[in-house]
Amino acid sequence: MNPPEEVDDSFRRLFDKTAEIIHEEENLKKAYKTLDKHFNHLDNGRSRAVYEVPSNIAEGDQRLVVKFALPEIGKTGTEDALYPVDYTEGWMSNWHEVILSRYEPLDHLLVPVIDHHEDALWTVMPYAETLPKSQEIANQLAPLTDEIEESNIEFVSHGMTTGQPEIYQINAWGRYNGEYRLRDYGGIVVSEDEFLEQLPYPLSDPEIVKD
Repeated sequence: MNPPEEVDDSFRRLFDKTAEIIHEEENLKKAYKTLDKHFNHLDNGRSRAVYEVPSNIAEGDQRLVVKFALPEIGKTGTEDALYPVDYTEGWMSNWHEVILSRYEPLDHLLVPVIDHHEDALWTVMPYAETLPKSQEIANQLAPLTDEIEESNIEFVSHGMTTGQPEIYQINAWGRYNGEYRLRDYGGIVVSEDEFLEQLPYPLSDPEIVKD
């Protein structure tokens, strides 16, 4: 089943309203109350909150998730980091996923981003089933992680390059359309300048800072 290209306008407006509450009022309790009223909470990290949205907003009743960037100012590293300290980690993670999902060399390994806020305050993806943690699954994921590592990308965390990418964590992967796909790739930056310059990305010419 192919994913829909975008979600219903009424839900886009709800996503926009929630993002406004989060980032302008910085009232997370109010935002969570709005989210919990409409969506099923799936996961919550320091930088993003992930919710499942009702299936009736997508053709074919496909399950969808929405990822909201949280306003964690100053969590992105130092002044010498890949991006300034006033950029939030969740916001940049959303941008990274929007961009990587359009990066053709890896699109067969990713759960696609099918819609997003114009400034990446939220993104929508199809739901991918959680994989059991086992050595057998880890072995099956190994050639996929190798393919990602060999691509023209950099792994980042808090704005700095990292030697511990999340692609090695089984919970970053899921089962989508019967295949293993990476569902959490907010820490991956495409390093191809010409590709980035064609996208509405705040860092069209990133200078990756080496450790």
